[in-house]
Amino acid sequence: MRAMSCFLALAYTSLPSQSPTPERYDLVLRGGTLIDAPGRTTTKADLAIRAGRIAAIGDVAATPGTPVLYIEGLHVAPGFVDLHGHVDSTIVRSPHCQNFLKMGVTTLITGNCGGSMKDLETHFQRLDKGGIGLNYGSLIGHGTVRRAVLGTDNRAPNAKELEAMRDLVDQAMQAGAFGLSTGLIYVPGTYADINEIASLAAVAGHHGGVYATHMRNENDSMRKAITEAIAIGERGRCPVHVSHIKCSGKKNHGRSSEMTALITAARERGVRISADQYAYNASSTGIDVLFPTAELAVGRAEFARKLREDAPFRAGMKRALLAKMDEVGFGDFGYARIAAAKDNTDLNGLLLPAAAELRMGKSDRETQAEMAMELFIAAAPTRVTMVYHTMSEQDVDHYMAQDWIAVASDSGIRAENSASRPHPRGAGNNARVLARYVRDRKVIDLPTAAYKMSTLPAQLFGIVDRGELRTGAFADLVVFDAAEVTDRATYAEPVTPPDGIAYVLVNGQIAVHDGRLTGIRAGMVLRHGDATQQR
Repeated sequence: MRAMSCFLALAYTSLPSQSPTPERYDLVLRGGTLIDAPGRTTTKADLAIRAGRIAAIGDVAATPGTPVLYIEGLHVAPGFVDLHGHVDSTIVRSPHCQNFLKMGVTTLITGNCGGSMKDLETHFQRLDKGGIGLNYGSLIGHGTVRRAVLGTDNRAPNAKELEAMRDLVDQAMQAGAFGLSTGLIYVPGTYADINEIASLAAVAGHHGGVYATHMRNENDSMRKAITEAIAIGERGRCPVHVSHIKCSGKKNHGRSSEMTALITAARERGVRISADQYAYNASSTGIDVLFPTAELAVGRAEFARKLREDAPFRAGMKRALLAKMDEVGFGDFGYARIAAAKDNTDLNGLLLPAAAELRMGKSDRETQAEMAMELFIAAAPTRVTMVYHTMSEQDVDHYMAQDWIAVASDSGIRAENSASRPHPRGAGNNARVLARYVRDRKVIDLPTAAYKMSTLPAQLFGIVDRGELRTGAFADLVVFDAAEVTDRATYAEPVTPPDGIAYVLVNGQIAVHDGRLTGIRAGMVLRHGDATQQR
């Protein structure tokens, strides 16, 4: 692989002087093609690093003894900024965030879909002390806040309770949260009305934060859901960011142009609204979304008990599952793949019909419904995670072509030796953009892809001095072979890292070389509006 030969060219030797006054640098990248993501251009030049930042770009002369990376034939992009991760508590156990680093992500924002750490200040201090592999920031989750005050009650908060929720959001924003997130298809976020959410979004907006939403609907009623998100942003006086925008369900295929027209019209009248997407036509979340949300308020353990012991309740849930098959439009659960099911790990990676056939000897619709309930019962209170093949490639292409839609993985930390079969986006997302959508299918060009994966997300969330190759910016870099970079993660082998990424640098230090972690923990905890991210 060309990345390997590049690594062997690492030389701790003197860089030939190109000017009368060579300077001292910590590292020089020599001979690569630099991607100016904001300017959407490329140029062949050297890049020098000093004290974690880009110190010079051009024909660089350095003092004897300067370490040099010879990267002729490779491209250098700003480190990828992933606005939609789910690594809230798991980063403590896996601080390197290895799957993100290996696909070029150098900055990650978590706390999405309404779920975050409740005490961000303590969490951030712990990470500051222990060290992390990449730069890390968080939103404050509306579901986390609501659960702390109301539990899973399906009701509106009273004035005192709403004020308590506002106080929690305010504390998180003061601790450095980048904004408020919602997960409006999940318990307890689904029970919140627009007034509650707008009130909390206003607190985030007061601190200059964003409102990032997993909307209330991503299928038949997505137009209404986008309209609600826009209204929340306007009432809360804060930017709106639509997480993992999609058109889910067979009858919604092809509606992406309708959704982008709706958002573009809002942008043209001054609404600050953006979105992100992952580079796949399948989503991933819990099996819970197949069941009526009103019934899930009791919690997974009690819901599972009722499925197991209450025959009328189970019959009602079976009818609901059959109705869900019809609603999504594929006839059955042939679109639903098991990613991780406690006590049923042998079924991981199988579509529900195949799992039903293996476990129950039949694969008809009713047996698939029974299989879904048995998976829920066996795992409770643990969440069964699923991959849902419900989107069209046409819509993925359309969203990818929009230069105001960022690229994000919607992933957690992936262990390469796990028995689960999670969505491959957690290991392949960024490389897939470069391979499939840039090189192979030419949906976008290379500088635009770099912009959507670095500059744009940094700008949307106000991440300082990252996402561009500029003198003075932090030296977060991805060095890759544009002709060979390839995502290797599949639904069968979803944690395989990509090929073609030679180096990943975080704050000027090499975190990945030739696809392997160096073990360095060079990341910073990023606090919105705080000079910490500028140190």
